[in-house]
Amino acid sequence: MKKLFSFLSRFYQRYSATVPLNSHHLEQDFDSPDPANLGDANQPITLIRTGRGNDHILQGLALDHRHKFLYTTHVEGLPEQGVINRFKLNSSNLWSAQDAQKPSSLIGHQGIVVDPQSDFMFASAGAGIANKGWYILKFQYMPNAAPSHTQVIQVFDKTYNKITNTMPSITPDGKYLLVRGNNHKINVIRIFKLDLITEKNLTNIRFLYEDEWSIDPGFTHDRSAFQGLSTDGTYVYLLSGNKNKGPKRIYVYDLTGKLIQKMDHITLGHFDSVSNPAIQYWEPEGLTVDSQNHQLYVLYSIGNTGQFLGRIYRMTINLL
Repeated sequence: MKKLFSFLSRFYQRYSATVPLNSHHLEQDFDSPDPANLGDANQPITLIRTGRGNDHILQGLALDHRHKFLYTTHVEGLPEQGVINRFKLNSSNLWSAQDAQKPSSLIGHQGIVVDPQSDFMFASAGAGIANKGWYILKFQYMPNAAPSHTQVIQVFDKTYNKITNTMPSITPDGKYLLVRGNNHKINVIRIFKLDLITEKNLTNIRFLYEDEWSIDPGFTHDRSAFQGLSTDGTYVYLLSGNKNKGPKRIYVYDLTGKLIQKMDHITLGHFDSVSNPAIQYWEPEGLTVDSQNHQLYVLYSIGNTGQFLGRIYRMTINLL
């Protein structure tokens, strides 16, 4: 258990009065007609998927600026299999998937990320991996085929929950890997050096982490589901919430585990749901950071039972 990363980060951390997200914009009264809750960076993007289960609830998203793609993930079938769609980045507000990967039981329920320095992706381990809550999956996306060059990597030991979605995230500089675990009903974030995997090719790194810290229990209060994890290398962004008017939360930490911003009444996207009678379902399902444009993408699944679309709201990240 290494605490040097945390100690040095705290020692050199400079004080800043700036918070990363506009809380006034994100937290509004549910009855407010103000369309500002559509996002403060750009208009929302609606996603139309292809492939198996393309009308199921979305479960995560990831950006690949090197190749100008956005990826989404969802599951279909019993036992569950993960399906990934690929979209070409563009300036419109309606994106149709370019292609999709075939379902795989190795890819889990929630959370994907692109390695910014290679052609590999990482995902939560799926139902095809025993004790999936201890593992992540490294793989290469393959359009209209199964994922290739798959590698199962252990990031937690048997004292941690074995069914939690590990939700990997990588800092934009490609140096650190963050994963989520659950230890005796307490959600934790664990941080590793990514080169343990990318350069040393290790598949069991569970004792080689740089730091681990727990998440405020209020984040999942009222049975709010843990829905998203992303980082911009300075902050760690966490998303929780259930469908419709249940509480939705965004908590922001620094990399040492210090809580920087706590928002318990997120209304982002609510105006869309009340102004369109066709939208009966509104649930947060993922986060990713756009490091080039300094934006946070917040993904919602919207629609009705059996007919779901993805909608991305973009929030400006305030620079220090």
